Amino acid sequence: MNYFDKKIIWVTGASSGIGRELAIQLSKYDCTLILTARRKEQLEDTKLKCGNANVQIYPFDLSRIDEIDDFSSRVQKEVGEIDILINNAGVSAWSGVEETDFKVYQDVMTLDFYSIVKLTKSVLPSMISRKSGQVVSVSSLLGKFAIKKRSVYAAAKHALQGFMDALRAEVYEHNIKVNTVAPGYVETEVGIKALTGDGSEYGANDRGHDTKGMKAKTAADMIINAIAKNKREYYVIPLLSFSRFALYLARFAPGLAARIARNYNENEN
Repeated sequence: MNYFDKKIIWVTGASSGIGRELAIQLSKYDCTLILTARRKEQLEDTKLKCGNANVQIYPFDLSRIDEIDDFSSRVQKEVGEIDILINNAGVSAWSGVEETDFKVYQDVMTLDFYSIVKLTKSVLPSMISRKSGQVVSVSSLLGKFAIKKRSVYAAAKHALQGFMDALRAEVYEHNIKVNTVAPGYVETEVGIKALTGDGSEYGANDRGHDTKGMKAKTAADMIINAIAKNKREYYVIPLLSFSRFALYLARFAPGLAARIARNYNENEN
C-alpha cells in the first residue's frame, strides 16, 4: 500500500500552481482529496484534471478567518476526519517598506499566516484524539532569509516557519507529523497575483516566477516525496542553484548574506 492510500487529504490553494499540481499527482493514489480555493471554476478544472479520483471541492476564501472554524467543521462532517492537511494557499507581495500600506501587511499576514494557524487548529483535536495525522505548510525560502522589497511576504513566512517549528515540538508526543516545505522560484501565477504597495495586483510575473523557475509539477513531485518521507523541513530547489547557495550563506556567512540581500535584484538574476 502506498503512503497516501486510504487517507483523506485536504489541499488548500488548489486552483492553480503548486496546489493544483499537488492535487493532480495525489489523485493517482487511492485517497480522498478535499480541494479548497477561492475560485470555484478553477477548482472544478483541477478536479477534472484529477480524472476519476475521489475529489471533493469546497470553494472558500481563507482570508475570512472568522468563518474558518465553521467551514472546517462542515468539511470534516461531510467528508471525514483529516489525515493530511496541506496548507498551500497564500499570496505574495513585492514592494519596499516605506511605500507599502500597512493594510497590505495585514492582508498578507491574514492569508499567509493567520488562516493557516486557524485551519490547522481546527483539525488538530481530531488528529490528537486519533494519535495520527500530518500537517504540511508550504512556506518559502523567504521564510529563512529576506531580501529587499520582500518585507511583507518574508515576515509572513518567517512567522509561519516559527509556528510550524513550535507545533512540531508540541504534537510530537501525539504521533502527529509536521512538515514545512520551502519552494524557491516556481513557474506559477503567484508573481502576477502579488500585491504592490497599495494593495493592487502586480499584474506581471517578476523574475522569481518567470520561465526560469522550476516547473510546478516538479515542485509538487518533490513536495509529495518529502511528505511521504516525513521530511521535517525540505527545500524545493535544485541541488546546484543560487537559492541553495544563499541558504548556505545565511547560515554560515550571515554578513555576506546580508550584503547580497541589500544588492539583490530579482529582475536581473
